[in-house]
Amino acid sequence: MARPINRLSARAVQTLTEPGYYADGGGLYLLIGPTGAKSWVFRFQLRKRRREMGLGSTALVSLQEARRAAIEHRRTVLEGRDPITARVQARSVGLSFGDCADALIESQKAGWKNDAQAEQWTQSLLDYGPARDMPVADIDTAHVMACLRQIWTTKTETASRLRARIERVLDWAKVHGHRQGDNPARWRGHLDNLLPRPSKVRKPQHHAAMPYGDAPAFMARLRERDARSRRALQFTILTAARTEEVTGSSWDEFDLAAGIWSIPAERMKGGRDHFVPLSTAALTILRGLDRKLPPFAMSENTMLYLVQKPAPKGFGLPFTVHGFRSCFRDWAAETQDTPGEVVEMALAHAIRNKAEAAYRRGALIDKRRLLMQTWADYLLGRATEG
Repeated sequence: MARPINRLSARAVQTLTEPGYYADGGGLYLLIGPTGAKSWVFRFQLRKRRREMGLGSTALVSLQEARRAAIEHRRTVLEGRDPITARVQARSVGLSFGDCADALIESQKAGWKNDAQAEQWTQSLLDYGPARDMPVADIDTAHVMACLRQIWTTKTETASRLRARIERVLDWAKVHGHRQGDNPARWRGHLDNLLPRPSKVRKPQHHAAMPYGDAPAFMARLRERDARSRRALQFTILTAARTEEVTGSSWDEFDLAAGIWSIPAERMKGGRDHFVPLSTAALTILRGLDRKLPPFAMSENTMLYLVQKPAPKGFGLPFTVHGFRSCFRDWAAETQDTPGEVVEMALAHAIRNKAEAAYRRGALIDKRRLLMQTWADYLLGRATEG
């Protein structure tokens, strides 16, 4: 059985005092020295030799930052390279791709809608981008193509965003004097000669949906998980929301006293403000989160990985997160007497008659609240008979 990762918490990092090594998993350790000084170390084995790599003091490097660094160093080891040597080389020849990505993200954060965007940038570049320790000056078209080719036809939207983000990082590096020449991630006049246009490979996606009869058992299994993505997925299913609506949410959108989630038009697919009545179960999840952090900041694929990846990391199911919206719709259509327009509004779908829609947007909030509470009761096994 694989050893669990993310065993430490931010509170444990603060409160632990006994000298020694404390494992977080995946080779990452909190080291407390004899004087009480705390730092992060990454342990790995390469060519039958065990090594230890310092990642910095806990005063300067957060738990999340240390975890991201450990992920990157594990990837370097899997490539057969020594992460210590790679770091020395990157420092000797100039900034690495990861250094430039971090600097760009930090410079742009103030202008972004919420902190979730920074998390999504970081995670997507970590999942699919060039190696963070690669010298940014050395990245060429072959490196960019190696990142994009693997997902261009299977995850085209993700690949399109990734390409644009790599291009932004490399532009930042050039402006700051860390690389020269044309941008190898540029689309027009460059990559458009090597890859099919995104519009040509995008196909209408069939979002595989779990049968609604299986949803309560899945929610019960989900409650047994101790992971940040578990709470995000629970909340997504309970609200029948889209993934990006949840991962991009911020605390100022939630009125816990009124039990309403107000999503601004600029974050909605349809370009209209959307109001979600929150069930008691959804409110309980929100009240259990740390208000100092964005509610559900994570990459676009984190919840999908939880559903589809084989155990122990995930449930190994052939369904998509978006498919739970279809699951909700099927349940409402087949088991409830709720008018169709109420269900459509719960899913943030447009009602064709605009005058009627304008009236119903406010008038149907109580019916939608009852619908979402009934859905939550069904999922949690509290549905009444008859």
